[in-house]
Amino acid sequence: MKPLLFELGVEELPPSYVTIGSRELRAKFEDFFKKNRIEFEGLRVFATPRRFAILAEKVAEKQSEWEKEIIGPPVRVAFDASGNPTKAAISFAKSAGVDVKDLKIVTNKKGEYVAAVVKEGGVDTAELLKEAVPEIVASLKFKKTMRWADSFRFPRPIRWIVFLFGQDAIEIEIAGVRSGNITRGHRLISPGEVEIQDPLSYEELMEKHFVIADLKKRREMVVEKIKEEASKIGGEVIPDDELIDEVTNLVEFPEAVLGSFEEKYLELSDDVVITAMKQHQRYFSVVNKDGKLLPHFVAVINNLAEYEDFIRPGLERVLRARLEDAKFYYEEDLKIPLEDRVEKLKGVVWREMDGQVISVYEKVMRVKELALKLAENDDSVDKSVIERGALLSKTDLTTEMIRDGKEFTKLEGKIGMEYALALGEDERVAKVIFEHHLPRFSGDQLPTQKESAYVGIADRIDTIVGIFATGYEVKGSQDPLGIRKLSYGLIDLILGLEIKIDLEDAIGKSMEIYGIDDETLLKKILDFIFTRFENYLEERLGVRYDIVDAVIASGIKDLVNLKNRAVALNDLLLKEPEVFEKVVIGQKRVANILKNAGELPEINPELFEKEEERVLFETAKNIEPKVIDALNREEFREALNHLLVLKDPIDKFFDNVFVMTENESVRKNRLALLKFVRRIFNHYGDLSKVVVEGQ
Repeated sequence: MKPLLFELGVEELPPSYVTIGSRELRAKFEDFFKKNRIEFEGLRVFATPRRFAILAEKVAEKQSEWEKEIIGPPVRVAFDASGNPTKAAISFAKSAGVDVKDLKIVTNKKGEYVAAVVKEGGVDTAELLKEAVPEIVASLKFKKTMRWADSFRFPRPIRWIVFLFGQDAIEIEIAGVRSGNITRGHRLISPGEVEIQDPLSYEELMEKHFVIADLKKRREMVVEKIKEEASKIGGEVIPDDELIDEVTNLVEFPEAVLGSFEEKYLELSDDVVITAMKQHQRYFSVVNKDGKLLPHFVAVINNLAEYEDFIRPGLERVLRARLEDAKFYYEEDLKIPLEDRVEKLKGVVWREMDGQVISVYEKVMRVKELALKLAENDDSVDKSVIERGALLSKTDLTTEMIRDGKEFTKLEGKIGMEYALALGEDERVAKVIFEHHLPRFSGDQLPTQKESAYVGIADRIDTIVGIFATGYEVKGSQDPLGIRKLSYGLIDLILGLEIKIDLEDAIGKSMEIYGIDDETLLKKILDFIFTRFENYLEERLGVRYDIVDAVIASGIKDLVNLKNRAVALNDLLLKEPEVFEKVVIGQKRVANILKNAGELPEINPELFEKEEERVLFETAKNIEPKVIDALNREEFREALNHLLVLKDPIDKFFDNVFVMTENESVRKNRLALLKFVRRIFNHYGDLSKVVVEGQ
């Protein structure tokens, strides 16, 4: 076995492509080795903005050999009456590359056939690699690629290729670049060519030429160095894994520089200062032990630490310009009261519907109306906060900071809150402006007050209704307008703050505000959100999808109520699986029997012929009001306990009563009894939808 090294040298890649490309390259090499039955050990991947590399410590020089059975003609055709091979057998043996005497007889469903056992594989690994690797590189997937060297597509031009198997170079050509054993060092510190004689020396050799090729090691160096720089002033870097990953993929040899800026810029909000440092400059913010922002930053550079005194002034100068812009935006924006900005929203386009341009102002008015309607019966919230917060919720879209300060667009909502507080708005109203955007992504924080949640719910429902009303369809993974994400955010809000609303009613109210009367559209939106709700409970709470389906069938449209029902039912399954399954199986039997029952009369106790009928009827009559009462109080475990009382009477009924008797009156009476029992269970949910193994 020999070591193998493949390195692809390129012009600087976008940071996100470094990680994506390295993972895909590793996966494709592993797949190549496994599919071709080539033994390998110690596969590693290296990646920097200027190179991808694969190093395998040991790779077999040839692929493994294996036997393959080839079926030929039937025995009656392959041999004559005397047992001698016919022309057909001889031709088959020749085509299979074996001697006719080595043919064997096999029996399959069609009868007896001759077969040849041939050996395959054993091809030189170098030959297989020579053919496969250009295809592997061409198949790497990136968000954006450019056309280089005629038709070859790749994110950046390829500048060199190293391809060694042991000490031998494998000759290939990709996009007009031929492979060899020459790589490049760090572009600034060691820009010359570097000859590689032994693949196993790759990592050490690169480090000698100031390239930390191992991505994990380079990231650890970044973390260590930025901490070290911040500690020089007794500070700490604000943790930011996303930024650490980005700068790790921007440099080949990381060093860190501590810089500073004027304290006057700390008069701006922390979010603005931190964003100015991060968004374009990729600087790390520094705080003291109490978490207070300091007028310092740490920048990761792709150069030696000895040059930091030459580099620092430039880093500080660029940041100063950004902060000066932010200060200007801030001062200009505060000259206009937020209420005056509401009118300006008429000039901000939300989207087009039926060829008509809809402004953000119109959306804000709809959201305000819907939020107040949703909160109408909730005495725990301040309606005036909802009204004012909704009215001002999008005003920061008209500010210089958000509209023109492109690096600050991610602060939408936060800027609005900061301005509201600076202009003397009620703190709760200011919170609505920011918090109605929450959660912005899966796992994000939730609003701290219900007023914000009502506005956030109304905002999302308004958007979902507006988009679906245009005929928008979510197909497979295609969802360019992000309706799935909006729906999950809506569910997060409702469940996270336990907002009790009837979802069907809420969507209907939104459609009324739009002036839309379309039952089909209402059902389509409701079904879409409930599908996301099913996925949400399964992924977040571990509730089985069929249990969610069962409780949704209750007809309840309150997601908080449905979630609690589903969790209680799922807990019963986990804690008392045998009891749970017997009850479910009983309901499945009831559902199956009633499937084609048609119209049924009222239950007539005088037609009962068996004691089991009477016991089931009396028990059911006694249980139903208790179940309804428990459900009304949302004591779902209590409701299930009442339903479980019916288990034994149902079991005995099915054991001793023949439902489909020939006597029509008795038969229909028994079916009516089962329908009554099913109705009681359906108050909770349709348990016949629950999947039971073996049923």
